[in-house]
Amino acid sequence: MSWYRPRNILATIILLALVAAGLLAAVPYLVSTDVIRARLIQELSSWTGYSVESRQTPQISFFPVFSASLGDVTIRNPWQSEGTPFMKAERIEVDLSLISAFMGRAEFTETKLIRPRFVIDEPIKSLSQIGESLAKTDGRIGDVMREARLAIEANPAKPDMSNVSSQPFGRIRLEDAVVTFKRPLNGAEEQISSITGVFEWPQTSGVASFRGNAIWHGEETEIDSSASKALLLLAGGTSPLQVNLTSTPLTLAFNGSANISKNQFFQGTLSLTSPSLRRTLEWSKTPSIPGAPIGSFALDATVSGSANRMKMDGLTATLNDNPAKGGIEIVLNDDGTPSITGTLAFETLDLRSVLSGFMPLPDGSTNANAVIDTRFLKQANVDLRVSTQKATAGSINLTNVAATAQVRNGRAIFDIGEASAFNGSVAASFQLAEEGDSGATGELRLNGTDVNSASIAPLLGLGSRFELGKGTISVVLKGPITRWSSAMENAKGTLSMRFGTGQIKSLDFNNLLNKAKTDRFFSLNEKTDAWLAFDRMEIKANIMDGVAALDTAQIQMKSGVLNFAGIVTLIGKSLALTGDYAVPVAAPAPAPAATAAPAVAAQAPADTAQQPAAADQKPVQTFNHTRFFIGGSWDNPFISPIIAPAN
Repeated sequence: MSWYRPRNILATIILLALVAAGLLAAVPYLVSTDVIRARLIQELSSWTGYSVESRQTPQISFFPVFSASLGDVTIRNPWQSEGTPFMKAERIEVDLSLISAFMGRAEFTETKLIRPRFVIDEPIKSLSQIGESLAKTDGRIGDVMREARLAIEANPAKPDMSNVSSQPFGRIRLEDAVVTFKRPLNGAEEQISSITGVFEWPQTSGVASFRGNAIWHGEETEIDSSASKALLLLAGGTSPLQVNLTSTPLTLAFNGSANISKNQFFQGTLSLTSPSLRRTLEWSKTPSIPGAPIGSFALDATVSGSANRMKMDGLTATLNDNPAKGGIEIVLNDDGTPSITGTLAFETLDLRSVLSGFMPLPDGSTNANAVIDTRFLKQANVDLRVSTQKATAGSINLTNVAATAQVRNGRAIFDIGEASAFNGSVAASFQLAEEGDSGATGELRLNGTDVNSASIAPLLGLGSRFELGKGTISVVLKGPITRWSSAMENAKGTLSMRFGTGQIKSLDFNNLLNKAKTDRFFSLNEKTDAWLAFDRMEIKANIMDGVAALDTAQIQMKSGVLNFAGIVTLIGKSLALTGDYAVPVAAPAPAPAATAAPAVAAQAPADTAQQPAAADQKPVQTFNHTRFFIGGSWDNPFISPIIAPAN
């Protein structure tokens, strides 16, 4: 009879298939769509405690899983009967239990929200409002939330959660969701769109996590977050928290703990990286400081703080490839502007790249003619102390720099209190202040001590002819400023320099004097290996409207003294100077005094006896002068004699 077994097995399979098909065909009759619809609405209400509405008949599907779909679903706050609902979804899909369906019940384990739109119609001024709102509801979440809040009130430091119910929550999939909310500070509407991901919270006593993608301010962002004590966190307690955010403008990782109660705080480790800090500020809609783009930025620190304050200790950061260590504190003021204080120590620092983050600096012809945007003077308060072993400011090299950057009450001050430069020491300050409708005022101060003339002369536009001399320099300039290109045209101030022994290269002074006797004019740019040595150089000038008027300009040499008078234009670099070379003339030797007879001497008047003898009188110093005119430009000066040397 063994040959009958295959036929029996086959018949059994066919019979089971027919039974299964019959059962599947009978499901729509065993489970009413009205029952499923009512069960879905009830379950959603039990979850959230919110009012759930849907006027459409559920659609049932058997493949690939037994599921039901409910269209045009609206969820409202229980106390809100009109206005924009909390959530409105195009469709909600749930996976159903087939066995429960046969028993006339509708139980589901996973929920998918298709194109839901969440609207938070009031600014969330604190995250604690989320927990408070959930605690007001009558659903399962509301019940356990109230139990958890009682446990926290009994022992805030270490709440006993053993008596708090653990309710199943399940898995929610979001597909193309949108969240609309209002910014806490100004009430401006914000939107996070294209949210696709999975929120998992199997039991309210366990871990809750969300992993997915979203688009915020035009950038796709990946989110991976989890809270191991989510219920405690929502109820106002402290929970371990991990947040990882990845986007093109910013990558962020936080690992620590957080509390979102009214006295909310957080602490842990924070890591940030950005290819462009300015792009990150623009993307996050943080008040941006106008200026040249700030480049790459990276940060690692131990952080602590609250909603309005964040302190970063043990900070290591890199700004535009400039590594730094230190600490920073950021406080959000009542008007929404941040106050930033801190100390940063750099190994090397490009001062220009840092300052360009606060204001647009001139860069050749790129933005020299652009209007200086002073909005940053009111967008943030800044008080940073910066030190660095090595720094650059354009072509200037500095060492052992101690500097400050301050922005407050419409005024920005950038100080280099101490630094080594030009083979000496320097101090510098630049201030920019807003003057209402009249624009802004700028002020520059530069002081140098024991600086080398060869190093500082190119900075002053004097070329590379000066070297060796060491001395002091002081520059003070102040005036209205709207564009860098016209800053010097409106500046007023003073310039003073005093240098010791030095030399001016490529200047044959003896040949210059000889030419001054015969030539009508000649250039100072003739190539020569000769040089002019001097013992002392002093220049004092008053600057007004882009013109430097010489008050004192003197070069002392062993052979004589050079004096200059006139003006130098700082914009066109033109010269209009008169020069005078004074050479002392040796006085003739005095004639021997005659020997007077005693008798005659005795007859001299009494008052003349006290007069000094001719031999005791000091001869008056006389000079030979060569006077000339210097014109042309700084780059190509020429000389024209005025009066030939006296014989």
